Amino acid sequence: MKNKFATQFQAVADDVTNPKLVELQNRLDEIQRNGMTALTMRAVLFQKMLDVYQVPEDHFLRDSETPNRIDDPSIINRLEQLGFSKKQQYQIH
Repeated sequence: MKNKFATQFQAVADDVTNPKLVELQNRLDEIQRNGMTALTMRAVLFQKMLDVYQVPEDHFLRDSETPNRIDDPSIINRLEQLGFSKKQQYQIH
């Protein structure tokens, strides 16, 4: 049975046919089919966002409740106000 919400929320991106985005969506779908809830995925993504902003493992933000919307710009503002910044990304060309 197809998840009734699967077609309700489509990814928004500049190029939804980008192979990397398609692969990510396929992996997320598989994870969800194997029992991980969307709420758990959101909590994991929030922790990953804290990783990107170099928040230490023992920081109070790690123990705080996962925000309802992890794409809320106020979260990034708060991280920056607390002195955190994104890790530099290195790309091999």
